[in-house]
Amino acid sequence: MIPKNKEAFFPLKYSAHIYHFNKLMPRNCFLLLLLFCSHSLCAQYFKVSGKITNNKLEPLALVTVQIKGQTMGTISKEDGTYQLKLEEGDYDIVISMVGYKSQVISLVVNKDYVQNIILETEETKNLSEVVVKGKIKDRSEEIIRNVIRNKETILAAAGAYSCNAYIKATQQDSLPKKIKVKKPLPDSVLKKSEGLQNMSMAEISLRFDHESDDRIKEERNGVVKRGNPEALFFLSLTEGNFNLYNNLIKSPVLSQVPFLSPVSYSGLAAYKYKIVHIKQEGGRKIYTISVKPKQLSNVTVEGELTILDSAWVILSAHYTLPRYHIPEYDYFKVDQQYSLVNNKAWMITRQEFSYYSTHGKGKLSGETIATYKDFELNKTFPKKYFGVEVSATAQEAYERDSSFWEKTRTEPLTAIEIRFIQYRDSIYRVTHSKTYLDSIDHITNKVTLKKLLIFGQSFYNRKKERTISFSPISALYSPVNFGGARVQGYFNYVKTYKSRKNLSFYTDLSYGFRNHDINGSINLTRMYNPFNRAFYRASIDRDFAYIFEGDAWINMIKRNNYYLSNKLSIGQGRELVNGLFIYTDLDIALRRSLAGYKTNDKIDSLFPDILDNNNQAIAFEPYNALYGKIRLQYTPGQRYIREPKEKIILGSKWPTFYTTLRKGIPGIFNSKVNFDYLEFGIEQELKLGTTGVSHYNIKTGSFLSRKDLRLVDYQFQRRGDPVLFLNPNEAFQSLDSTFPTFKRFYQGHYVHEFNGAIINKIPFLKKLQLREVAGGGFLFAPERDLRYGELFAGVERVIKWPFNPVYKFKMGVYIVGSAANQFKNPVQFKIGFTSWDRKRNKWL
Repeated sequence: MIPKNKEAFFPLKYSAHIYHFNKLMPRNCFLLLLLFCSHSLCAQYFKVSGKITNNKLEPLALVTVQIKGQTMGTISKEDGTYQLKLEEGDYDIVISMVGYKSQVISLVVNKDYVQNIILETEETKNLSEVVVKGKIKDRSEEIIRNVIRNKETILAAAGAYSCNAYIKATQQDSLPKKIKVKKPLPDSVLKKSEGLQNMSMAEISLRFDHESDDRIKEERNGVVKRGNPEALFFLSLTEGNFNLYNNLIKSPVLSQVPFLSPVSYSGLAAYKYKIVHIKQEGGRKIYTISVKPKQLSNVTVEGELTILDSAWVILSAHYTLPRYHIPEYDYFKVDQQYSLVNNKAWMITRQEFSYYSTHGKGKLSGETIATYKDFELNKTFPKKYFGVEVSATAQEAYERDSSFWEKTRTEPLTAIEIRFIQYRDSIYRVTHSKTYLDSIDHITNKVTLKKLLIFGQSFYNRKKERTISFSPISALYSPVNFGGARVQGYFNYVKTYKSRKNLSFYTDLSYGFRNHDINGSINLTRMYNPFNRAFYRASIDRDFAYIFEGDAWINMIKRNNYYLSNKLSIGQGRELVNGLFIYTDLDIALRRSLAGYKTNDKIDSLFPDILDNNNQAIAFEPYNALYGKIRLQYTPGQRYIREPKEKIILGSKWPTFYTTLRKGIPGIFNSKVNFDYLEFGIEQELKLGTTGVSHYNIKTGSFLSRKDLRLVDYQFQRRGDPVLFLNPNEAFQSLDSTFPTFKRFYQGHYVHEFNGAIINKIPFLKKLQLREVAGGGFLFAPERDLRYGELFAGVERVIKWPFNPVYKFKMGVYIVGSAANQFKNPVQFKIGFTSWDRKRNKWL
């Protein structure tokens, strides 16, 4: 990409020539245009066609017909016919096919010409015999190289295109949950339910438009989901591009990093190839080539490719993705079929994905089949046809009847899928009857000892679409709090509408035995527009609050970190236009010191070196504080999927820019605070291909005014934790102390997850399935005249949560080094834990 400032791109010594060219360019444009038009008008094309057969006059399909010295060419059809359009002139036409002698025919083209061709069988030993006997070197890498040389032509043949796609996805858990209800299902339904209780299924019909991998658009015109389809894979073509002709196989919902295609020049260094089978079909050889990663490889697949000789195209592919790079699954396989579409371009026409995750003695397994048809190749789309909306689904798509799916299905339903549909339809009819729904509600609302003691009691009202929950008895007693043990409980009310709007009301209450005090909160949140995430909230709180929130744990347990906050807060947020969000908050806080509270000194004895005799709450005069806060956040080019009632954000290749203004407002409600704090920041996730994923954020902030700034409102830099590795996107690992910053500070964090790009190059370490991470940060703080920098590196390993098929976490060991002009830090070793967020598809 050439930067906007072209002088920064081109050498300075050429700048004068560029200027001279730009100056002359307008007066020559008209002349060049005339020359081009005259050439176009004078050019005349003639048709060269014919039929290619063997010496038995049997038609030969997929014979390569190439113009010598040019990229122009074609392949013969199933009936052996071919056709070229050439300008007047002399040409050498090369006709080639493995197993036959190549021919070169010289033609003088000045009219339409018919040239039939008979190819003679090559008098050599059959390659399959040679491979089996091992008399010559395996030719698999040579064959792969031929495919690689040909793949640009293959990709260009389709151009921009459209097609219809049908997707069928199923999934089943081998350990179905046993649910007891007061009114059981009828026998007619129970007979159909064996092995189907924990099955899920979805069918999708869509129209797909493709100009490039970054310019795609799909319109889903049919959607039906049964069971619990949330975990099904590939319900949209935006979930991955598995075309092996691309250098990288990308699926952001499966892996943070792409996989290296074995049909790429980089793949030649990462894979081992071997011919395992050769089949003769229609006078052509079809090679089955085994593809395996070399020892020094990382994001590689393993499987087999079938390749057609001479044409050098992939007919099918079967490969598995490495478990190491797939957080959710223990096994994932891809089966693909490539076909010649419209006798012009080789396209994927069928894909099948098979996967599973084990948990305990059970297995969560799934299968998705996607087929593609009705291709329109070399289309011309309107200039602004592709945008940030990459997928759209209208409400009508969810209302298709059985006749629509009978016409749309390109894959027949299996016996178990037919049983499942019948079962789900029977379940729907039965479970949506008033009698049955009342029985389910009765079970949900029934008061039991187990609910009261462990899980909490819930009451559900179907007519009003609301749920009320209470805390269990086991959670009522909390022994560790400021001021000693407390008894506490909560009440939760949730109402969810069919429009995806929702209302949530939460309240909790606690009583302290030692100080006979009552704390609690009331929180109300209303999502009133799910599409643009519009919400408002209000809350009332009385609770112990932190002065140094988010600090190292040794500071968090100190009593001088606590004060009593009585707060009323209101806020709202929404997306103004695509990618631009605004959040506003208004808080009134009545702050009180906890210096007079009775505390329990027994906990001090557990940490005598940290909690000394001066471990007491800070004494200060009570005061009121009113705050206003506004945050603007913008992500250019934010891509998204449009559903009938919501918007699913996919992300952007651009960073997110934000600014936050926080103001202490004096006078109103007797507020004492008076300050202005302004912060700017930028953050981004960078996917750097097979080398991993990077995250960075940079921010700067300062107080514009500090007429009355209290301790709680300081902007703090938190000290590093002595043992735990803190979130490297937010915290510094080796700061010697916590201190406030009033003047403008600058700080940045950078983290790169290599995902095995280095460790997997070492055969022994590759077996340990470790993954490496590295990064650093900097801080410039004028208050201490501090210039601080740190670097860290670590190794992590993914561990599965027990008895859960999809949730996992990473445990890591890290080494941290730092340098500062105000203090010295030794090299430190730390441990950390990171959990996998399935909804966001990232480690948090």
